[in-house]
Amino acid sequence: MGSKSSRPGWLKGKGALAAIILVIIVIVSSVGAYVLLDDDDIIFDGGRSVKTGDLVRVNYIGMLPNGQVFDTSLYSVAIDNVTYPKSLFFGFRGDQSKYSTLNFTVGQGQMIDGFETGVLGMKVGETRTIVIPVEDAYGPANESKITTMNLTESVPMYKEMSVDDFEAYFGETPTSNKLYTDPNHGWQVWTTNVDKKTVRMQNMATDGATYRAHASPTDPSYGWNITVNIDNTNQMIIVHHDLDSSSAMAVKGMDGVSGRLYVKSVDEAAGTAVIDRNNQILGQDLTFTITLVSIG
Repeated sequence: MGSKSSRPGWLKGKGALAAIILVIIVIVSSVGAYVLLDDDDIIFDGGRSVKTGDLVRVNYIGMLPNGQVFDTSLYSVAIDNVTYPKSLFFGFRGDQSKYSTLNFTVGQGQMIDGFETGVLGMKVGETRTIVIPVEDAYGPANESKITTMNLTESVPMYKEMSVDDFEAYFGETPTSNKLYTDPNHGWQVWTTNVDKKTVRMQNMATDGATYRAHASPTDPSYGWNITVNIDNTNQMIIVHHDLDSSSAMAVKGMDGVSGRLYVKSVDEAAGTAVIDRNNQILGQDLTFTITLVSIG
């Protein structure tokens, strides 16, 4: 965690900003609700507070607005999913040796702007909770990556796509008369004809069957169930997505063979779900609980 290259993406600076950064800071007692120091390596220095240019060591917990932890320097927090529920894409690093304090020089752009501002004035052993607004955190989400999906949708039984689109979607080079698995719906697809530019195929869904949509071939935590009905008259597959209000911020999936997405919200009355392909920390006010371990 000490070097810039080893830090998670949220820690990287966004470049110099001309505007004065505003960060809401709530000071929490170091013996209060959050205990961020499970060791004895606090180095007291007579009460000096952090200023620009100081090299600091901190422990931290980073949380989304719903309280889910998306990153932490503490192994004890990383393994505790009851007290500290994790975000959908929380990256567990492994054994305890992979967790240590975060070290950085204040004012050098190594951190997101609000985090650097938030530690200014802290003293060794002090714990703060800071709420960093979007503009001083990781910036806005890409709205083009947020779409609304009908919980019941119709998919053609027969379709065409370009060879390039097929390879991007399926992750394979198309061959005529071969079965593939649709990565977003889970059913099999039969390629009826492939020429230099176009792939013609048939979706081989079975009436009444259940499939796993947006699943991962290696991680069962990705995806959700769908049931299908076949409309032979109109040559359509009617897809029913098994999502409800409890799925919001709790269900994730793979987009094609390489991307990721999550269910941002579900409107059961309208029969729709909002799907977000952004990183979860984009477009969010982020909360960090930080303990200063040492200065210098």
